Amino acid sequence: MAQVTVGDVELYYEIHGEGPPVVLIHGLAGDCGAWAPQINVLESGYKIIALDNRGAGRSSAPDYPYTTRHFADDTVGLMDALDITEPAHVIGRSMGGAIAQEMAINYPDRVRSMLITASFGKLDRYGHRILHNINEVVKAQGYPAAARHQSLFFFPPLYFNENQAQMDGFEEGLGDTGRPVHGYTNSTHACLEHDALDRLDRVKCPTLVLAGGEDILCSVGAARQIAERVPGCEIKIYEGASHFFMIQCFDESMADIKGFLDRN
Repeated sequence: MAQVTVGDVELYYEIHGEGPPVVLIHGLAGDCGAWAPQINVLESGYKIIALDNRGAGRSSAPDYPYTTRHFADDTVGLMDALDITEPAHVIGRSMGGAIAQEMAINYPDRVRSMLITASFGKLDRYGHRILHNINEVVKAQGYPAAARHQSLFFFPPLYFNENQAQMDGFEEGLGDTGRPVHGYTNSTHACLEHDALDRLDRVKCPTLVLAGGEDILCSVGAARQIAERVPGCEIKIYEGASHFFMIQCFDESMADIKGFLDRN
């Protein structure tokens, strides 16, 4: 929809609907287009701001290691550029959930509520290894090869086996990207280095953590670490679902997300 300069990056963003602001922050492998199903539900009652993170989509990709604080600063800078001064609901998916934590910790007056989906305060050893290995595949073989690994970590075996056409399309979409490799690898660095566990007690806004019960990338244990440290945090686990539970359990997860936004 538009681009704006924030610091040393050009950020692509889209605005949908009217109402209280909701900022959507996507995960490592995607861009703001991944939020299309959620935007279709939420735009009738909220002003949705969805952006492509630095290094992804149509935003620029400076070549140095990123941190989740870089992404948080970018997002708040975008809010400033759009004159969004009232606190916003912030929803982060996977890496986006780590970015949301940095916003809530470092910019508490800008975050009305925080909704963390399939994310982590710090990756556990298993999730850290998965992301490291995928990053090596991207560097050595490119995005199409990496996509064939990512789908196995994003969906549980039963769902993967029973939805071949959807999985084939998912892998094709992940592999068909013009994203510069350094944009992905620098973003991976941010995930691998993120550790907010000792700072999560500073979060003051209402917070909901959602996680897939079979997510091996951002595990239930990692989700519970967040919920245990954020004061008053709520948590819900979608049993039988994995990292992309918002695809597997779309109706249920959207009801949970909208309900949380509506009451906060």
